[in-house]
Amino acid sequence: MINQRFLKMPRLGETMEEGKIVGWLVKPGEAFSRGDPILEIETDKTIAEFPALGDGRLQEILVGLDETIEVGQPIASIEIGAGPDWTAQEGDDEPALPAAATAASTADGDDLAETDLLMPRLGETMEEGRIAKWLKAEGESFARGEAILEIETDKTIAEFPALAGGKLLTILKGEDETVAVGAPIARILAPSEAGAETSTVEASPAQARDQAASLATHANAASSGNGARLRATPLARRLARARGLDLTALKGTGRRGRIEKHDVLSFAQDPTRGLQPATGPAEQVSSVALRRGRMAYLDSGAGEGVPLLLLHGFAGDRTTWAAIASGLKRAGRRVIIPDLPAHGLTDIEETEPQGLGSDLPELLKSLDVDRVSVVAHSLGAFAAVMLAQAAPAKVRALTLIAPAGLGREIDTGFIAGMADAQHPGEVSHLLRRLSVQGADLSEPALASLTKALSAGRLKRLADNLAGPLGQRIDALSPLHKLSATLPIRVLVGLEDRIIPWSQVQALPPRIAVHLLARSGHMPQWDQAKEVLEIILAQGDGR
Repeated sequence: MINQRFLKMPRLGETMEEGKIVGWLVKPGEAFSRGDPILEIETDKTIAEFPALGDGRLQEILVGLDETIEVGQPIASIEIGAGPDWTAQEGDDEPALPAAATAASTADGDDLAETDLLMPRLGETMEEGRIAKWLKAEGESFARGEAILEIETDKTIAEFPALAGGKLLTILKGEDETVAVGAPIARILAPSEAGAETSTVEASPAQARDQAASLATHANAASSGNGARLRATPLARRLARARGLDLTALKGTGRRGRIEKHDVLSFAQDPTRGLQPATGPAEQVSSVALRRGRMAYLDSGAGEGVPLLLLHGFAGDRTTWAAIASGLKRAGRRVIIPDLPAHGLTDIEETEPQGLGSDLPELLKSLDVDRVSVVAHSLGAFAAVMLAQAAPAKVRALTLIAPAGLGREIDTGFIAGMADAQHPGEVSHLLRRLSVQGADLSEPALASLTKALSAGRLKRLADNLAGPLGQRIDALSPLHKLSATLPIRVLVGLEDRIIPWSQVQALPPRIAVHLLARSGHMPQWDQAKEVLEIILAQGDGR
């Protein structure tokens, strides 16, 4: 039997009157089980993951992200199976069975088991808790979602709710006693299927509606794509989502590898990670033998729609796109990111900007890719234009970020400096010109980057890119022709110190232009979320 119900904004604390939805963790049509987090809610005090108190399926989301809703107002339509209505709240027109009746109906069943209620772990750093107050007496029944006791940790006081109806048989630890996580605190009578949950220390307690205020600090473990356990706090997940980052790309520094707020911010605020020589495992980078040599690339594999080809700029490599690539992969798109000639791990040399894209048709053929949408930055944008000219059937659309070749002006000191850098101090000053966020590398990373640049691979390319009179390449003429048949977008930062943003005024009116505030030469670093949304708004091209 299927029943349709409204899921309502829960009260996550005594003083909570409204909450803001910051993330839906279940999509319409997806089923969920009791204890699974359904959504993330922000209150005036914290961000909480709200778990289901029973099994069900999400039918329709009624409230969008960042909307503030009063406690008790509907936020989604869901289906629940037979049994007590776990969505009902106090004051509803059709309330669920009273707690005693619900517990009694459970107690009459044949699948009850006597089991230990263990001290739960209410946060990743919690090792022990103090029983502040028992809310049920021995022999008293409780309903699913009803608070059983209050627990004090080093950070907060939490009411711990029941995952299923049952009865408190014996209290083993009294009030004011401090108990290690996992130690028995009571004997209870509960359905056998709930017995395993109440007896498992690492299982996330149900941070249930009205009584679950302080469980908002609990960091539920999520599953990564390879089946491994991914631990991240709700705040870290929200920050990563806002910046278009894939949490699986981050390394957590918290307890048991948990990803925390500072891990996300450190990753997002280090834009120069894309200019550092690759140090990750070799198996993460593929290479293919082409006519002119071997080209290194990243390929996310299967995805929906037309694959996306991401091209980095001068002195960059495939890692320049870390944040954007994470968001695109999470959106289900296939992403291909090569190291262009004279850059990164690609051993093909190139001295002419016009030749940077000449190997790309051969790369795509080797990957059995017939057509791509190209997203390209700076000098990589010029390579994308050359690709669209040489192989128009292979390019569905162009998204060009801070493109080179639109005008004469360019920071020739930056180009020459990156091509001929010999000292870490020089590199530090140059990198700070890329982003409005600044760029400060650690000493080892700075030394490694300086060593790579000092090899001199970029010198002749830099000479042919810019000279005393400015840019030596012209993308305007081909863009005027391409815009007649090809969808093209251009994104520029209004605080770009390498190429003046005003050069976009020379573009033909058929090309859409996006001006991004608080962005320098690297909008994909400074405004990753906005850039990702613009890319995805172009559709998957099917």
